[in-house]
This record gives sequence, structure tokens and C-alpha cells, in this order.
Amino acid sequence: MSVPARIHVVGAGVAGLAAALCAARAGTPVSLYEAAPSAGGRCRTVSRPDGFSHDNGTHALLGANPRALALLESVGARDRWVEPEPAGLPVYDAATGRLGHVGLHPLDWLRPSLRPEGLGLADLPRLARLTLPVGDRAIGRIFAGRPLLESFIEPLTVAVLNTPVEIASARRLGRALRRVARPGGARLFVAEHGLGPDLVDPALATLERLGTRIATGARLRGVEGKGERLTALAFAEGSVALGPDDGVVLALPPAEIGRLFPALAVPDAYEPIVNAHYRVDGPARPRFVGLRGALSHWALARRDHVSVTVSAAGASVSNDPESLAARIWEEVAPALAAAGVSVGDPGEQRVVKEKRATIRQAAGPDAPRPSAPYRNLRFAGDWLSRLPATIEAATISGEEAAADLLPGVRARPTRATRLDPVRSAP
Repeated sequence: MSVPARIHVVGAGVAGLAAALCAARAGTPVSLYEAAPSAGGRCRTVSRPDGFSHDNGTHALLGANPRALALLESVGARDRWVEPEPAGLPVYDAATGRLGHVGLHPLDWLRPSLRPEGLGLADLPRLARLTLPVGDRAIGRIFAGRPLLESFIEPLTVAVLNTPVEIASARRLGRALRRVARPGGARLFVAEHGLGPDLVDPALATLERLGTRIATGARLRGVEGKGERLTALAFAEGSVALGPDDGVVLALPPAEIGRLFPALAVPDAYEPIVNAHYRVDGPARPRFVGLRGALSHWALARRDHVSVTVSAAGASVSNDPESLAARIWEEVAPALAAAGVSVGDPGEQRVVKEKRATIRQAAGPDAPRPSAPYRNLRFAGDWLSRLPATIEAATISGEEAAADLLPGVRARPTRATRLDPVRSAP
């Protein structure tokens, strides 16, 4: 394929932003299209006229996510991601009312104060089985009957894979855990001000400086092709004809790829996430608290609100939002108090349900990875990665899709960022 005259990226979630940045930095003109009124996808910040702004959902990064961290560095936003719990993750047991701390790196467990509750010698071969690149099994089967399953493995699994532990893939989780074991890989980072100000907006500003055309409210209705080439993109407002050397990256969910290309096999099993947001007077610096034995899995407290995530939320996604919000706050309020996080009484509250938040990452063969039917077309999205469906997976997928269309351009190397300069939350 010759050097593209222009790259058209459809979908401005993290994968689409990563693809657009990769192409624009290579000197290729880029057009970026997004169906929603604003960019960001699942990482967008929701802003309302009443001033209550919050992220669509709670997303964190680890030191084990070098490509995502490098993207932040490239758009001048790296220092906006801070470590909320550098001394160990606070974890509240809703059944007992006790608060403990857990280290996210195995070497942390040498200190009893950071050791997962219930960890015993019999768990060590099971943990090794989980992390080794061997045949796949359901994580729940590996740790069946062990106290560690409830205290640590189940919360870890749903946080990373958004899939019930009974069916979740040990192989896919193991790919992530091997990265976490690297030096600095277990450090936890959150956006200090939110995903919009600290990820999406800087990426868009960088793209604009590089001359990228950005169109929101542009849903792709269909595509046209001739022979081996995609020749046009059909939007509601009209079609965009593709030049003979243009390339296209479709950074879209699998259901959209299946709609556009019915003959392709795409994943069709999903897991939901429920996020609850409470307008409160919060702490001066971000705080992050995990929960176990509760419907909720973690809470992120910022200066003016608290966001709570329920992963693998199949049992609650159909529940009434008001009752869900009340139940979640009943769980989270004592957890925050036990962790020393001072918040006021909640005012406005919102529940955001995502019924197709991620593909189901179950044990067994990896989900289908369809090949693009045209030479000038590539697909991108976290669902295409062999890693868990995360910001890191989306970044890698977007960069590699764009690089594959650009002769002589390589996606950003995995060791493209340093962790030393990162600060804790102020």
C-alpha cells in the first residue's frame, strides 16, 4: 500500500484517539469522526448544565500500562495522573466492617500489613498457575474452596476483566499480571481532575494543533467498497468519498463492526458495569477505596463527588436506579469513613448503566478478531486485544491499527515511559 493521503478514524474513544495521534504525528492528514456529541467513549466526562460533572465510569491505570502512560506523556497530561494510595490499597470488608490494606505487587506481601487476607502456602502454586502462560481455565476453579478467592482473587478478577470469577479467563488475567510484576508495574494512578480534563481534552487539543479535522455527532451509517478498497464512508449528513490512497481505521465496538460487516464474526457476549455518582464535598486529594463482600467494588473520591463502580453487574443492571443508588451509598459511606476519607452528605446522584461495557472475557478460546475485508481498512478497540479490555488495550490497538496503514511507521514501543517523576495526589 502506498503512503496514505489521509487517514479517516471513525470513533473517538481511546482507541480512536490513539490511532489519530499516531497518524497525525507521522505527518499524515487525519479526519476523526465521533457519533456522540463529545469524544472519549467510555472514558468521557459527563457535564451537565447544573454543574455536576463526573466521568462516565471510574477508570484507573497501572504502571503496567506503558502505552497508555506514554500516550498521556505525548499530549502533556502525564503529570495529571496521580497515585491516590501509594502506601497500599485500602480495602473495606462490608461483612465485618474492618479496613485493611493490600499491596498490588507480590513483593508487597512480604509485609503482613499489605498481605491479602487468607493467603496461605497452598495458594502459591495456584497463583503461579494463574500467572504462567499455560492453558486456560476459569479462575474460580483454580481457587475453589480457598479463602483467598473471596478476599482477593474475586475482587481482582472483576476489577480487571469485568467478568464473574466463576467463568473468567485465567489466561487473559495472567497476561496482565505478568506485566504488573515488572518493576513499578503495580503502581495505581487515577486522573486527578477527571478523564475529560486529564486525557480526552489534551488528546483533542494535540490533534487540533496537528491539523486534525474533528467532527462529532457523526454516526457512520454504512460503508462502500470496490474490489479490495473501501471507497466511501456514509454518515447521516452525507457520504465522504475516499481518495485512492486514503486509509480508514474503524475504532468501534464489536456490535457496530458486525452491523457494518454482517459476514464477519465478532464477539456477541458482553458484561455490564454500573457506575453511581454522588455530588458531595469530598477530600482535597483523590482517594481510592476497594470493597469486598458488597455489591460495590471500588470508590473514587474527588473534591466534589464520589464515583462508585459495580463491575460484572449482571445481577443489578436491571434494578431501579434510585434503589441502586441508595444501596450503593449505604455500602460506600462506611468504607470511606473507615479509610479516613471525609465526605459530606450526598446531594445529587446519578446511576449510569452500561449493558455492553466490555466483551465477556471468559475462559476458553479468545474472542474472534475479524480481519478487515479491505486493504485500506483496519479495526481498533480494546475488544481486539489479547490483554484485558482496558485503556491500555485500547491504546495499543489504536496505535497499531494506524501504524499498519503507514509504511515505515511503528507503533509506540512498550517501554516508552518512565515512572520515576510521577507524584502522589497533592
